[in-house]
Amino acid sequence: MSTRVVAAILAALAFFAPGMAIADGGVPPPEQGPPTEARDARININEAGVDELVELPGIGPSRAQAIIAEREKRKFRRVEDIMRVPGIGRKTFGRIRGSIRVR
Repeated sequence: MSTRVVAAILAALAFFAPGMAIADGGVPPPEQGPPTEARDARININEAGVDELVELPGIGPSRAQAIIAEREKRKFRRVEDIMRVPGIGRKTFGRIRGSIRVR
């Protein structure tokens, strides 16, 4: 195959498959890949302020303050550790589990 033909094919592929890199075998760019920490919408309970924590179901201002007080004593290593906070039991944890994370 001539160099011109190869160049024409590559140009056509680039035109019809934008965002797909030929060199990497057509792997989508990072913005289409799996969620990254930067795009993780879950609330980091080791860093969140009261305003973020009260967005969680069943967490009001006083419980949000209790979460902050507990993490100041000892950081949360697992999301389950939030159950150390008075007033957050299995039921509340079940409601917020998918909305929280630790780092």
